[in-house]
Amino acid sequence: MSDLRDDILLDEDELLFADETVDGTTPSSGSDSAKEESVRSSRWKVLIADDDEEIHSLTKLVLADFRFEKQDLEFLYAKSGLEAVEMLIEHPDTALILLDVVMESDDAGLQTVRRIREELHNSFVRIILRTGQPGQAPEQEVVSNYDINDYKSKTELTAQKLSTTVTSALRSYRDIRAIDRNRQGLEKLNSLSGELLSCKRTVDLAQLVLDASESVLANNHDGNVVSGVFTEKSDQECRIMQGDGEFADLSGELDVDALGKEFTEEVDTALAVRNPNATSWGFCTSFPSQGGTEGRLILRTSRPIAEIEIKLLDVLVANTRAAYENMHLNRELLESQNEMILTLGEVVESRSKETANHVMRVGRYAQCLAQLTGLDQSESELLLHAAPLHDVGKIGIPDAVLNKPGRYDEDERKVMMEHSRIGWEILRNSRRELFQAAAIIAHQHHEKWDGQGYPSGLAGEDIHIYGRIVAVADVFDALSHARVYKPAMPIEQCLEILQEGRGSHFDPNLIDLFMDNLDEFLAIYEELTDQDVTPAFSAEPELQNI
Repeated sequence: MSDLRDDILLDEDELLFADETVDGTTPSSGSDSAKEESVRSSRWKVLIADDDEEIHSLTKLVLADFRFEKQDLEFLYAKSGLEAVEMLIEHPDTALILLDVVMESDDAGLQTVRRIREELHNSFVRIILRTGQPGQAPEQEVVSNYDINDYKSKTELTAQKLSTTVTSALRSYRDIRAIDRNRQGLEKLNSLSGELLSCKRTVDLAQLVLDASESVLANNHDGNVVSGVFTEKSDQECRIMQGDGEFADLSGELDVDALGKEFTEEVDTALAVRNPNATSWGFCTSFPSQGGTEGRLILRTSRPIAEIEIKLLDVLVANTRAAYENMHLNRELLESQNEMILTLGEVVESRSKETANHVMRVGRYAQCLAQLTGLDQSESELLLHAAPLHDVGKIGIPDAVLNKPGRYDEDERKVMMEHSRIGWEILRNSRRELFQAAAIIAHQHHEKWDGQGYPSGLAGEDIHIYGRIVAVADVFDALSHARVYKPAMPIEQCLEILQEGRGSHFDPNLIDLFMDNLDEFLAIYEELTDQDVTPAFSAEPELQNI
């Protein structure tokens, strides 16, 4: 102990002492608590494990002004091997432990090394063993048998040598953590590629990319602050799809100038010269699609981006570019498919001389009711696009039956009922999720809750939820619009008929949801209905053909 103190005193002209408060901490500069916490989290944590409190004080004194890569040290203290292990559990990001060999037992330090490496599985912290009795733990034996990074006699550690030793240890810790971060980054980017390619919405893709970017750039020790934003530009608008950090409140904004005009001009300039890294504030890149839209990833950082981080971002960008193009190609394919479905549905309906917007309204009603019943967004959108094919089987029904203005006789009724089976046969062999859903709807939308429907006489929840939803949507639209066999009915009368069918024709829960949220359905009705073809009509309805 005296040897170490004497060596330190010999070099005291090299030391600069920090002002300290009574409790030993550095006085606050008056900054707010958030800033202090940020600074604190970016310090290099050094654990001094020694049963001699004077060693704690002297070590801190020697390293008072020590800085590595512009970051201060944060000192942690332990007086035994057990306390040292507990401290590392509490602070797993500790960079360095100056560990005494002899504490509560002659080999306490050595046993602590074993626990750190084997029980805590902490391979990152650099361990420097210090001993005042070198003969008790021979260096060669200790270095061979224990996973330590340096072994020093306390008499060796003058102020200068201690500083050199700590610098070397922190440099090693920094490099090991950098390698591990890059390994984790590559693993994350590799696993992320599948998620990116499965994205159907730009907003979901944007959030995945922003999260991955932050994981690449975040570094607790340099206090790097990362903010990101993903924008999308089309012919109609330029929208901020998703933002994080300082841009978090801007998600969904239609005007990218919300980012700041000067900043957006800097981004445009960086992209124009094809050098997105030639910025003082971060990183940006674009993702043009063949459909004419362009996505942009913009990252703002509080420090320059390291070369290895740029390489990781390049991998992320390549994966994102492929996913963005794939998403828009799938979207175009889906839009073409949906347009074809609507056209086919309208062609079928035109044969029965029904209103052109019938299939569109049924799709919108079905989507709305699906959302209200708790189906997720993807299933609700599936119903929007599949419901218009509910009567595709009518393509196989003769015109004489399809367009008969009066009641059907028994034979005609049987012929008309065949359209559910025909629709099922047309659609059921497709492997596409959309047409599989449409097949279910075509087959079951005339089933009734009490089992008196057709073609299979299914009852209750044996009827697929898609069939139950479209049954309500189809009947409401058929009642409220003119057909070849009847004029349109007033909305009040349509609602009465739906209520009368609650628990017999229709799923009672769906009727309750429809009535409780009537304004949403009437808004769709108003949007897609030509009022000239919906005159008031109070006569008894002809329901046999619905």
